[in-house]
Amino acid sequence: MNKKKKKMDIVTKMSIIGVLGLVIALVVILAIACSGKKTKKKPVIPNGNTSVTNEVNDDKTIEYKRAIAIVKNVDISNKKLTMINVENENVISLSIDSAVDIKDEYGSLLTFVQLNQGDIVETKYDIKKMRPQFIHKTAKTWERKNIKGVKVDSENHTITIGNDKFSYTNELVTIFNGNSFDISDLTIEDEVTIKGYKDKAWTIVIENGHGYITLKNHSNFVGGLLEIGVRKTVDVEEVTRVMVPVGVHNIVVSKEGMTPYEMEVMVARDQEVMIDVVDASPRAGLVEFKVNQEGIKFSIGGEIYEDFSKPISLEYGTYNIKIVKDNYVDWEKQLVVDKPYVEFVVNLEKKPTFVHINRPEGVDIYIDGSYIGVIPTTTPIDAGNHTISLRKEGYYTKMHPVSIEDNGQDAYLTFPSLIKIEKNDSMQNEGSNGSDFNNGNQTNQNTQGNQDNQNNQDSQYNPNNQDSQNNQQNTPGKDVYGN
Repeated sequence: MNKKKKKMDIVTKMSIIGVLGLVIALVVILAIACSGKKTKKKPVIPNGNTSVTNEVNDDKTIEYKRAIAIVKNVDISNKKLTMINVENENVISLSIDSAVDIKDEYGSLLTFVQLNQGDIVETKYDIKKMRPQFIHKTAKTWERKNIKGVKVDSENHTITIGNDKFSYTNELVTIFNGNSFDISDLTIEDEVTIKGYKDKAWTIVIENGHGYITLKNHSNFVGGLLEIGVRKTVDVEEVTRVMVPVGVHNIVVSKEGMTPYEMEVMVARDQEVMIDVVDASPRAGLVEFKVNQEGIKFSIGGEIYEDFSKPISLEYGTYNIKIVKDNYVDWEKQLVVDKPYVEFVVNLEKKPTFVHINRPEGVDIYIDGSYIGVIPTTTPIDAGNHTISLRKEGYYTKMHPVSIEDNGQDAYLTFPSLIKIEKNDSMQNEGSNGSDFNNGNQTNQNTQGNQDNQNNQDSQYNPNNQDSQNNQQNTPGKDVYGN
């Protein structure tokens, strides 16, 4: 019994093994048969960077399209990705799920939320379902990072970076702090990153924007300089408003004669920072006035100065000094205070006094021995005592001592007519051979005195009101100078 039982166990095991072997064989055959079916692909001639591919799988045809596109919007809540094809500017709107292969330009995996507006990507997507097979950030683009001095020509839609010029379209993506901005607002002060493909710029991101610095109450600094950091210097004008990059800036406002005004400011994008320099104090210097006349006074900045015994403190600057004083020529000169000590000389010139002599006409006149001219005449004369000599051929010479007052007024003098020399007088003078010159001179003086008494009313000079005939001397044919 035991032997029969063992034989049945062996047969049973062999039957089971045989069945299992048959099953395995059938599975292998079916697997080989299934693997014999090959997927067929039908390529389509690509257009630029966009291509359409037909893939057949399990008798179902899927049409794919390739494109290089710029990301316009990432809608995380609805899992939608909107892009613009850079070749034809067509809009591509794709549905995203977890099966989509998303990578950066280095091949590292990304999630959908890591895609950003302005990224330029390569994609392959199902045309019917608008579902991408993959989205990869492309390395086929160019990028300029953190640059300044970008010039925008919004009329011609061009962007100039140094010597390179790129065009852009209305689909240009502009980003600052997560928001778009008007490309015309971009300035050379802005620090930007620009991405593009071929000869077009597609993305501009402002990394560091600009604001403004405006001076207030700065009239004392007009004509000076405004220094912003170490790289920018501008002239200070009546209205001074300067565009600066966003950030912290050291400001110095300076002008010769003024104490420099310095401060540090923080400027945010589109912010205008007002710098009030009203408290800036001017530099001052000591001016020592050397005044050569008495009673001088003048005004500087509305303040009257007349005591010049000590130096006067004046702010640095240029002053126009004008002095008007009786009997002196008007005086005007610029005073420049540009150092700690300045010496300034004030020396007025007196107005000249003129003497006007009207009579006797046709007579030569000498003043203190110098020939002046023929009466009537006017000539300048110093204040004080002078001797006036009148001479005419055939007449006795007369000398008149006069005194001109120092009052700034002109003197008007009139003298009596000269005495004509008679023939008898001439013969008497010749017979004496000059030995009786003094006697003759005395006689002439007596004769002249009689004549002068008759003509006293015609001899006068102002303003002294003295008789111009006092101490007159007459010499026939000669004057006191031997002429």
